[in-house]
Amino acid sequence: MAENTEIEERVEKWLSGKLTTAEVYDLTPGLTKALAEHGYLLYEEGKYDSARVIFEALAVVNGSDPNIQKMLGSIYQIHNKWDASYYHYTQALKSAPNDIFVIVNRGETLIHMQRPREAAEDLKRAIQLDPDGKNPVGRRARVLFTNLSNVQRWAPPRK
Repeated sequence: MAENTEIEERVEKWLSGKLTTAEVYDLTPGLTKALAEHGYLLYEEGKYDSARVIFEALAVVNGSDPNIQKMLGSIYQIHNKWDASYYHYTQALKSAPNDIFVIVNRGETLIHMQRPREAAEDLKRAIQLDPDGKNPVGRRARVLFTNLSNVQRWAPPRK
């Protein structure tokens, strides 16, 4: 019975904001870092579903971590799950608003979602963050923006 009382107390502290989710599950910063590193290795090996499981679990523990959200955005983008990709990139930008990688990938995701005006805004912002075109991601933004502009210019007018 004492164990149930301890669990109830921990849950109550968690619900009142006195404990984090990581503390409820006794996840140390070292363990969460190791899990994130393992998830990244799985991602690099092309094991996206396994990586997704790890990053989804880490997002429950620390949903405000922009790197976790960035990884989930990338995984969902690879799987053409545009709504989920857009959601996670947007979450990442809340904590890291100048992450050019996230901005460009969200812009590309918006292109796939057929939201060209929003995509153009993201891509222009990325270009502004890399005015000299030295960053490969910034150069990618320029290519996407040029292609988007060409498509828009040659698209039939809306009725």
